[in-house]
Amino acid sequence: MPGFRILEHTADVGFEAFGSTRKETFENAARAMFHLIVDQDSVEPKEEVFFEVTGSDPVNLLVNWLSELLYLHDAERWLFRDFELKTLDDHAASGRAWGEKFNRARHQTNLLIKAVTYHQLSLEKCGEGWRAQVYLDI
Repeated sequence: MPGFRILEHTADVGFEAFGSTRKETFENAARAMFHLIVDQDSVEPKEEVFFEVTGSDPVNLLVNWLSELLYLHDAERWLFRDFELKTLDDHAASGRAWGEKFNRARHQTNLLIKAVTYHQLSLEKCGEGWRAQVYLDI
C-alpha cells in the first residue's frame, strides 16, 4: 500500500499520508509533497541534506518539517526523493533527505507549491497507525 494519497480540492492540492508510526507518516508526507513537485523517477538520491526543525506541537511540527523541505526546494533548488527522520518528539525533529539539485535537462516539474497551509490540517492516530492530512497552496 502506498504511503500517501492525493486529495482533490478546488483551489489547492492536498494529500493524506499514512504510516505505522508518526515518524513514518512524516516521511510519507514529504514523499507525497515531492511527488506533486516532480516525477520521482527522474530524481537520483545522490546527495544527503541534514536538517532540524521545531514546532509548538506535533501538527505545527509537521507543517514546519514540510515547509523546511519546501524552502530547500525553492531557495536552493533541491529535489528530494527519500527522507529519514532520526529523531521526532512533540516539539522537534531532525533527519536527512536524499536527492539532487534541479537539472533542467533531466527534471520536469509538475506543480509550483507556494506554501504548506493549515487548511483542514490534521495528524491523528487511527487504528494501528497514523494519518496526516495536508493541503498545499499552489
